[in-house]
Amino acid sequence: MTYIRFLFFFLLLHRVSSEEAVPVFKAMGTVIEMGYCFGVDYILVYRCTPGGDQLLGNSSTDGAPVTPPADLQGRIHINQHQHLLGLQISNLTAMDSGVYRRECWQDQTLTSQHTQQLYVCDEEGEAEEVIVKEQDGQGEFVCNSTSIGLEGTSVRWYHEMYPSYKLTLFLDSSKSLDPLVEELRGVVEVRDSGALLLLDKSMLKNNQHFYCLVIRGKHCLSFQNMYLPDISDSRDMYASVGDSLVLNCPSNGNHQQWHTPLGSINDSSVKDNQMHISSDDKSESFSLVIPYVSEDHGGDYSCMSSSFELHYMLVLCPKEETQENFVSVGGSALLHCDVSKGDSQSVQWHRLQPSREYELIYDSHDKTVVIPEDLRGRMTLLENGTSLRISHLEMKDQGVYWCVVLRGPQLMEDGDEYEDDYDEENAETGEDDYEDDSYWPQTHRCVLKQKTILNLKKTRADLETSTPPNEPEASNVTAYAVGGRTGGAAGGWSDCCSDCNKEEGKCLIGLSLWTRPRT
Repeated sequence: MTYIRFLFFFLLLHRVSSEEAVPVFKAMGTVIEMGYCFGVDYILVYRCTPGGDQLLGNSSTDGAPVTPPADLQGRIHINQHQHLLGLQISNLTAMDSGVYRRECWQDQTLTSQHTQQLYVCDEEGEAEEVIVKEQDGQGEFVCNSTSIGLEGTSVRWYHEMYPSYKLTLFLDSSKSLDPLVEELRGVVEVRDSGALLLLDKSMLKNNQHFYCLVIRGKHCLSFQNMYLPDISDSRDMYASVGDSLVLNCPSNGNHQQWHTPLGSINDSSVKDNQMHISSDDKSESFSLVIPYVSEDHGGDYSCMSSSFELHYMLVLCPKEETQENFVSVGGSALLHCDVSKGDSQSVQWHRLQPSREYELIYDSHDKTVVIPEDLRGRMTLLENGTSLRISHLEMKDQGVYWCVVLRGPQLMEDGDEYEDDYDEENAETGEDDYEDDSYWPQTHRCVLKQKTILNLKKTRADLETSTPPNEPEASNVTAYAVGGRTGGAAGGWSDCCSDCNKEEGKCLIGLSLWTRPRT
């Protein structure tokens, strides 16, 4: 998830009033942003003290200038970025620890508020990725701090739980070595006076980030972030207007939903009859189905749940006429991509798997793409990747293949002039076919997508050996011929070539088998 997407998602979660203070950990000398207000008139930030609230900042131009408390003067800055308002406190000290409240105001009305409990610690430990192997039943979390074990110290553990991402205290060794949350008892094993936790894998499904704090009295000596590996994935998809498309996503975790250019969608909603969530009897799929791709569908798609994220970038391509190849098993197929010579380009080849998922099998500008195991030693690229040869064909090679041709500024040679497709009217108005300048410069422009259907037929020898020994006297099955003359079911043996095998009522033509009723 990009920073901006996460920021807006975080803001939506806090549109309503939030009175409970959320823990925030910072090291001495760093900077804290006291939340953000989005699309409002002004922001107010207070420090909450036993003697009352202290106003630290007011972004409104209507009021009198605010003079911060003496200990904060010169360290407060109102931050404004487009429609976002925030307040920063820089060069943090231990004395800055405390409770702060941020308020967002629109039309003289309080629209939201957010309260933070700031802990300014002497030091921040190095963040650590915790690897939990599939065969392991527990994850091991160790709080690494030189302060652990010092006289008067204790350890606090916090975790972020999806989907709120709110930090929650679940263990405080100064009070007890048992979890503070009833639901966690039995799934958390505490060792070394709270410095080591063994967490059951069931707890890790909805919890991705953990924090440990070493505290002495009210003073924070250190904090450390521990996190599980990022299992998010990102893929590029290429489609043309009129295509049907399935963006695959497993059904996994809680609160699962899709974020699309047309809005969010879950398993109980249909987005303007343009897309829906697939379903099966086992409920193992949360794939997004787009029956008819339109120009509005291009953009970023995210399948999100408590346990993972899967991202797709759907790029729209001009559509070329579909090609069909008819080849025999054991032979070779040559798939062509109709590309203009001399273009500065990147060529990709994809194939459609039985799961309806795209599989990238070649990328001319990414040598790290691994050739699928079943194609190794049988796949050859010709003419800078614009032609693909598959030899020693097997029946499982039959199916749909795509070539995608991409062109972008990063593919141009120095000194080359980029030629775009536009007319004089667009040149005068400054408009072009792709108005989203923030999107297209970050990806290759798709100039071609061509589909090839590879049809495989068994050879005459294969057909003879695979014919059932007790074939019925009369059969209405008809298989169409690839070579020689073809005819309908009403045709006679004159439709067969002169060297056909007419025994047992069979006419073999090229790669095909016709079965006729005997007369």
